[in-house]
Amino acid sequence: MTAPPKFDIQWVYKGWVNAATTLLAYQWKLFDAQYETGLKMMKAALGVGPPDKPASELPAIDMVQQLQRQAAERISHGLAPPKEIYQAPFRGQIDWGKLPEWARPSDPELFEGSSHEG
Repeated sequence: MTAPPKFDIQWVYKGWVNAATTLLAYQWKLFDAQYETGLKMMKAALGVGPPDKPASELPAIDMVQQLQRQAAERISHGLAPPKEIYQAPFRGQIDWGKLPEWARPSDPELFEGSSHEG
């Protein structure tokens, strides 16, 4: 009579451990992506924290000053300020107190931190 073959069960356990680890790793990546998306949405909605854009993408201070000079010049001639002054990258940096009431947006803080151009 022959002896029953020895069956090494360790390879089965290793296979199940690898499968479970891979499954949990992908679930963790999915959870992390959802968390990061939600966090960015909340930061944008609440206007909390620094923007996620690199400094090179943010409007330069001299551009804001140039826009303010153009606006003052156009207003002195009775014209409306340039439309760029009302757009999102510059709206929060403009000193609205220097412009007459009719040239100011209705409420600059109303659209602060949103993608709406107002």
